[in-house]
Amino acid sequence: MIRLENNAQIGPYRVERFIKDGICNSNYVVSDGEGGRFFLKIFDLQVIPEAWLEGGEVREIVNSRGLDHHNVISYVADGELTLEGRTYPYLVMQFFKGSLLSEFLAAGRQFTGAEIRTIACFVLDGLVYLHGEGLLHNDITPRNILLEETGDGLVPKLIDLGHASPEITQGEPPFPMEDLNLLYTAPEALDGIFTEAGEAFSVAALVFTLICGQAPWSMHFDEQEPFAARKERMKEARRREPVWPAALHASDRVLQNIVLKGLNIYPANRPTPARMLEMLTGDAVETRHRSADASRSAGPKKPSSAGGLVATTDGTELKKTMQRNTRKGGFADVAGMDDLKKMLTERVIWVLRDREKAKKYRLLPPNGMLLYGPPGCGKTYFAEKFAEESHFNYMVVNGSDVGSTYIHGTQGKIAALFQEAASKAPTVLCFDEFDSFVPARGSEAARHRPEEVNEFLSQLNNCAQRGIFVIGTTNRMDMIDPAVLRKGRLDLQVEVPAPEKETRRQMFIHHLKGRPLADDIDLERLAELTDGYASSDIAFIANDAALVAALADEPISQRHLEDSIRCNPSSLGRKDSRSPIGYR
Repeated sequence: MIRLENNAQIGPYRVERFIKDGICNSNYVVSDGEGGRFFLKIFDLQVIPEAWLEGGEVREIVNSRGLDHHNVISYVADGELTLEGRTYPYLVMQFFKGSLLSEFLAAGRQFTGAEIRTIACFVLDGLVYLHGEGLLHNDITPRNILLEETGDGLVPKLIDLGHASPEITQGEPPFPMEDLNLLYTAPEALDGIFTEAGEAFSVAALVFTLICGQAPWSMHFDEQEPFAARKERMKEARRREPVWPAALHASDRVLQNIVLKGLNIYPANRPTPARMLEMLTGDAVETRHRSADASRSAGPKKPSSAGGLVATTDGTELKKTMQRNTRKGGFADVAGMDDLKKMLTERVIWVLRDREKAKKYRLLPPNGMLLYGPPGCGKTYFAEKFAEESHFNYMVVNGSDVGSTYIHGTQGKIAALFQEAASKAPTVLCFDEFDSFVPARGSEAARHRPEEVNEFLSQLNNCAQRGIFVIGTTNRMDMIDPAVLRKGRLDLQVEVPAPEKETRRQMFIHHLKGRPLADDIDLERLAELTDGYASSDIAFIANDAALVAALADEPISQRHLEDSIRCNPSSLGRKDSRSPIGYR
């Protein structure tokens, strides 16, 4: 097998370090001289099996071209290296920090229920993408899932497309089967039949392993045992029910149901990976089957939107904005507000994430919270980042979304809204300008809307038990019906005041990041000059200064920023006497 030395040059890439050898390839971390890092796999054509070639090219390279998805290690480039008169094809893929899931398991790592759900969702989402591109992965095992541990939790990616192919229902697969891990291979795949149903089986076996610490029908294979004999032993084992350890029955019911359905030995009785993902997230998943050639000519697909319309009882439709839980920065994207982030992490997020511990201590998850404070201080933005931090789906609702010209139409829309959030649970349901939804009964604003307020109060009652965490944002807490603020509805009331000095300093860092800056930027001075400014004011000042600098074709300087501050007084109208973050 070819072995490249450190600092060897391959086209624009320089070898940083060797990773491992495969059957017919060697793997490296490389850099491009501009700070970019990548994985590189170089193939030896003299030892590669004929079945791994397609039209004279390495099948894995052909399958990888054009792939671009956040849950699948993505294609960057490919080429050929000529060395001592021989040609070696190579494949460059996206670099991703982390360790193999198999390494975590070998080290005895036990995963929480939330972590298992995250891994399952990411793997299934990656498979749905591949299936839409006309490809099956065919080798879903712990050794082909890379995990990175971040402040937001685990981030998994599918790797290694060496066994990828279109669906195969008869005949020999276009790859050697000898290096497949039979513990995760579907019964029909042992006979060379590879389908989406087989991928579902592999995911179910993977989830079983994460819950129980061992694969279903677990058995030991001797390296010297012929592959045909190993297959026959595995086929015989699959004729019996797997041993269900007690740990499986202690897991959450949705995961247990997926495992039971996915491990069915009859392919027609298993859910598809898209259906399994829908069972975990509540989101309907649509996958389009295309030929591999057609998908590559069309280019990578854009991520699908989870937005849509919800039918209501009055015959109208409720427009909604729903986002699948993302892997963005969460609280890391929020400058300052450390007391608020700490309080929510300790009092809310861990209870929502660690259901097993919450059940042990009989802790009830909080029902929701009200974020109140002056306008422009980031309440709605903070709600979205809370959803990212908690790994919940996110739906933000404005007053116009539930308006209706029908009698009692708004009541129906409110009910449909909560029903939709429950079907997508866990969901953070954020109501912007919450006072417009639940004005105090008896007030002029509520005079024609008592039934709507009553409907809202009814839906808020213990909605956490339906997997909904409600966040309301308001500048006018005094206008909200007091009944909303009792325990069992919005349990927490949290003040989000105008940012204090250190938060303002961090906001300038955030909004100036990545822009051309002069050497005279004084963050302390900027924070002092913006005393009493809202978060939105600081974002505007940074952009305004950047615009002036761009017109002059020069770096953003302290002068540009101070001029913008002088020309743009605080939108709050006065310098607030700010109190620390508080909650009740």
